[in-house]
Order: sequence, then C-alpha cells, then structure tokens
Amino acid sequence: MNLTLTKTDFKEYLLCNKCLWLKKKRPEEYTPGEFSLFLQKLIKDGYEVEQYVQKLFPTGVSVTGDRTALLARTQELIKGERPIFQATFETPEGLFAKVDILSFNHETRLWDLYEVKASSEIKTDLKHNHIKDVGFQTIVARDAGVPVGESYIIYINKEYRRAGEIDIRKLFIMENVTEQIRTEEAGVREEIRKALELLSMDEVSRTGCECVYKSHGQWCDCFALFNPEVPEYSVHHLVQGNKLRLLIDVGVLDIKDIPDDFDLTDIQRDKATLQKVGRPIIDAEAIDERLSKLAYPLYFLDYETYGTPIPLLDGYKTNQQIVFQVSVDKLNEDGTLEHFEYLADKLHGATEGLVLMLAQTIGPVGNVVVWYESFEKGRNMELAELHPEYREFLENLNSRVFDLMKVFKDDYQHPDFLGSASIKKVLPVLLPELSYKSLDIQNGTMALSEWEKMIKGGMSAEEVAKTKENLLKYCALDTMAMVEIFRALQREVAGKVL
Repeated sequence: MNLTLTKTDFKEYLLCNKCLWLKKKRPEEYTPGEFSLFLQKLIKDGYEVEQYVQKLFPTGVSVTGDRTALLARTQELIKGERPIFQATFETPEGLFAKVDILSFNHETRLWDLYEVKASSEIKTDLKHNHIKDVGFQTIVARDAGVPVGESYIIYINKEYRRAGEIDIRKLFIMENVTEQIRTEEAGVREEIRKALELLSMDEVSRTGCECVYKSHGQWCDCFALFNPEVPEYSVHHLVQGNKLRLLIDVGVLDIKDIPDDFDLTDIQRDKATLQKVGRPIIDAEAIDERLSKLAYPLYFLDYETYGTPIPLLDGYKTNQQIVFQVSVDKLNEDGTLEHFEYLADKLHGATEGLVLMLAQTIGPVGNVVVWYESFEKGRNMELAELHPEYREFLENLNSRVFDLMKVFKDDYQHPDFLGSASIKKVLPVLLPELSYKSLDIQNGTMALSEWEKMIKGGMSAEEVAKTKENLLKYCALDTMAMVEIFRALQREVAGKVL
C-alpha cells in the first residue's frame, strides 16, 4: 500500500510516532481524540485567515480540485509568474504538501514560500512548531523541482484593533524565517526520513509510546491504547520533566504510590497526600469565614463567548472574546431564587443588549459569584472599553466578584476531583444529580460552535429556535450548578440551610 506523508501527518509524527503509524496503517483501530480536534481547529482557523492574507497578493490564482487536478494545475502555474494559492506538490518518496502561497520573486527569479498562521506569534512548542511546518513544505517543494527562494511566516498582529473595514496590511505581520529554515533543514529531513521508515513497517510494538514521559496535556490520541496501565489520574498530572521520568522509570504511575521522600513542591505534596488519604480534606473554618463575608443578594454569573483570529467587530483584537450570552441567578437572603438570561441572536450589536441586561439585573449591592474570576473580570473590562458609558458599572461589578472556584482550590479538596477545581470535576462529585450529559450542548466549545452556526445563517426558523433553547439551557445550568454547589457548602460545612 502506497502511503503519503502530509504536513499534518508530520505534525502528528513529531507528537507521537506510534500514534501516526496506527492512524495510517490501522485506521480501524484509531479513534480521534483531543489532538485531532486541535488540528482540525488549526486548519479551520487557518483557512479563514488565508482568505484575508490572499488579498495581499491580488493577482494570485487558487489551485482547486482533486489530488490529480491540484498537482497538474500547479505544474501549469509554475510556468508563469503569478502568485499561487494552495500550490500542491508530491515527491517520489511519498511526501505531499499544499503551500499556502507561492509568490514569484522577479529579482531573484525564485519562488518565495509563505505559510499563513492564525496565531499572533511564531511558535516552536511541541504542538505548534511553525518553523518545522514551513521547513517541511520548503523541502517538499524543492524536492518536487521548484526553485524556492525565501521562506516566510505570515501571522496576526496582536496589537491590531479593528476600526471599520479590516486593514490587511496592519492586521498581518510577514516575517522572513529563511535562516531558521536552513538551520533546521538537516534535522527536519532526518525526521522525515524516520517517519517514512516507520510507515514502511508492517507492525510496531503496542507496548507503550513516547508520550508516557510527557505530561498529560501533551499526550497523543492513542495514549490509552498504548499505555493501558496508566490510571485516569496519574503522576503525569502532578509532575513533568525529569521528575516524571524518574517516577516512570521506577514503575510509579499512580499518585498514591509516590514515595514519601520524593522531591515535590508543597502544592504537589498536598495533592499527593490527598490521593493517599483517599478522603476529602476540608477546612470548614476557612470556608465558613469566606461565606460569612458575602453580601446579599448574591448574583451567580456565567458568560459564553466566541472569538476568531480575524476581529469581527469594531474595537476588537484577534481572538478577543465576544460575550454573546449571559446567565444570572439572583439568590436573595431569604433563599428565593430568580433567573435572568440574555442571548444575542446576531453578531453586530451582540454586546449592547447584554450589557444593558446586566445593568438592569445586577443591583448596586451584593456579591457577584463566578467560577474562575479572571475570565469574567477580563470580559468585563473589555466590555467597559467597548461600552464606556457602562465602565463605572462594570468596574464596580468586578470589585464585588467572589470566585467560588477558590474554595475548591484552597479549602475543599476531594480525591475524586482528580487534582482539578473545574466545575465540571466538582459538580458530579458534590451533586451527581446535576449533569450536563442530558443536554444537547455539554460544554463551552459546543456552545460557541452552535452560536456560530446560528449567526452565520442557513438554519431554518425551527433550527434557530432549537439552538437558542439549547444554548439557554446550557448556560442556565452553569449558574444553577454554582448556586447548588454554594448551597451544598452551606449545608455540609457551615450548617446553614437556605
């Protein structure tokens, strides 16, 4: 079977070679996971940004069609001198690449290569090695017979703020990375050689993969298949680097098995102790003190947001979050509860009605309860910039914020939270009867995706109505979850029932 190594394949090889092998050679055994979804998002964001970047090359020609047509059309266009979008090349060894932009340099008589990134900087970490991305494409184009000159990365200027029509010359930064590509070329060619050698193998060991030495956030999609002995909450969630390697090499996978004399920070040791003890560690006095300082009524607040690499509205920067939905539960001192909500049904003007609703709902006294305050506070300050007439209100709102998550970071720890203070981890432990699983929208990523579909049009009236209903249910559960967790704390810790 003839196999092709694409740029996406090469990225996956750099993350985990065995996982790439399984995906290419045994696709029936491969299950897409977080990294695959991550790559899909990169591709989607990159495609949107490319539409704008192409305007910098107004005489450019797009290459379209199936694989055969892409390759043939590219060869035709290479004979000319117009910029080419999605120029496509393959080599006899099996390398395949689509180049975002090839532009003929009339001075050097060579083709300059441009890679478009939806980020606001050039990255070289494990998941985003932009230099190796461009290096791969440069190598493929050259090996396919194209005289490549300079190599560039085009990325978004994070300081650009939209004011009217997008100014593409100010929005993008074009950086020459030719020297970095030359420095990396030998190493990238060796990695390509090893990737092709791997894909030529009929079988690989299913025992372990290199990701076992990486922290859990860097695992491949096939981690559980290759490392079934690693528990759901393992030493990978606690330590990294040399400490992780030391534990793995002596067979310690479960946090409970970490030796008492192993070198850990105070925070790491507390988390390890929690797992070893196997029961909640609760500082009732500290929690009671926190709760006793709260002023009623309490306003439990949660935002849903949407951001894109290209600023969609005036006043916004790249990836700045548009607050399109809010849920507020007002808990009065007598225990009565009132619910308020707002959902924008269009992009333009999305935040005007939302801020007005907040100003009409949240009174001048009483704490505002959130989960992870830096997010809501950050959005409030952005809203204050966009709507200066509400600045005083929003700054006052921020001064009254109480972060419920801090209770679970500092004073109420449970081994079943698995080292996290996320509401998605806390809720099923404290209140298993409250679940997101019954909802059509179950997380923030799904929420922004559904809102995007709705505002872009194409839905029937019935579909729009159903989407609105699902979004409102999801956001309402976020605030209700906070209310019920708060009440559970009062019952369990302070002995107060509202």
